[in-house]
Amino acid sequence: MPTEQRKRILIVDDQGSTIMTHRFQVNHAGFDILTATNGEEALWLLTTDPPDLVMLDVMMPRMNGFEVCRRIKSNPATEHIPVFIITSLKSDADSASAKDSGANEFLVKPIKTDDLVARLRKYLGSPFKHD
Repeated sequence: MPTEQRKRILIVDDQGSTIMTHRFQVNHAGFDILTATNGEEALWLLTTDPPDLVMLDVMMPRMNGFEVCRRIKSNPATEHIPVFIITSLKSDADSASAKDSGANEFLVKPIKTDDLVARLRKYLGSPFKHD
């Protein structure tokens, strides 16, 4: 008998308050959440417990979000996972860097919950997956 499981989103940010904000937004959309506070931790989670989508901050210790995104998109095991860069950076150069790294979306903080939910559903559809 098939079971329904909620799709999971990995939130990667070094600021606890930002993780809490995104956690609320993602829960509001009906998805489950994994969190990481730096790029290395995110890449480890991607290999051990792959999510259905990744939300990445850019400015983090150890490895910035653009590099994390490049690594996700260059790995055949994870290249299919949508990546949202969500940052307070808003220049055209930052947007270009996100695109060059392979990001599916470049969003500037603060992002409204309704806008984030619409984008999540664009890439993931329903928050549920069937086994």
